[in-house]
Amino acid sequence: MWIDQIKYIGKESNSLEEVESGLEHSQENVYTEYPDPRRDEWQTKILPALREAELNKLVRQCEGKISRRALIDMRAGRSKPHRKNRELLKRILNK
Repeated sequence: MWIDQIKYIGKESNSLEEVESGLEHSQENVYTEYPDPRRDEWQTKILPALREAELNKLVRQCEGKISRRALIDMRAGRSKPHRKNRELLKRILNK
């Protein structure tokens, strides 16, 4: 088993008691996530794979949803795609 990602979370002790008593139904409302930008999935997985992939092939696979210029900027670290485009890139790069 491999560790896929580390997430830092905070918890509110009063809210934890509410979850245990049944007043708060979702633990997601209790925990606050504190993302570490040096360890996010974009930096650790997607960007390195994006840089290794052939640019012309990526452009074709994006089917006009992400421009060549946008891919170049992403690979250079000058921009980061929105969630929808990040998911598209993950699917393409996982193939």
